[in-house]
Amino acid sequence: MPVYVAEIAGRAIFAFDADDEGNASARVSDKTFVHDLHVLQHGGRSLWDGSAEICLRSARPEEAAVWQADHDASGQNAKSPWRVFLLPVIDPSKFDDDHGDEDHTDFD
Repeated sequence: MPVYVAEIAGRAIFAFDADDEGNASARVSDKTFVHDLHVLQHGGRSLWDGSAEICLRSARPEEAAVWQADHDASGQNAKSPWRVFLLPVIDPSKFDDDHGDEDHTDFD
């Protein structure tokens, strides 16, 4: 199965597998992918600003190798869709101060 890359503003964001270019294009516009691109950050900024073009291209050999290694390490079924971020990302929603691990004991 071919591996594709979604690129935004000249940055390779993630690699993923798809049956063909049409399927790859549909995956890039998937609500879950788009949501992640808005929420996840690199360098303190969202991966996508909501208006920049998301370009789709075939993965370069080194990108496909990163995808393959991550997929193999995951133990996922070969037919399961898989994506790998090609740059370090954080999910700032996991650091929401309102829902931390502190003990919130109520005293009357």
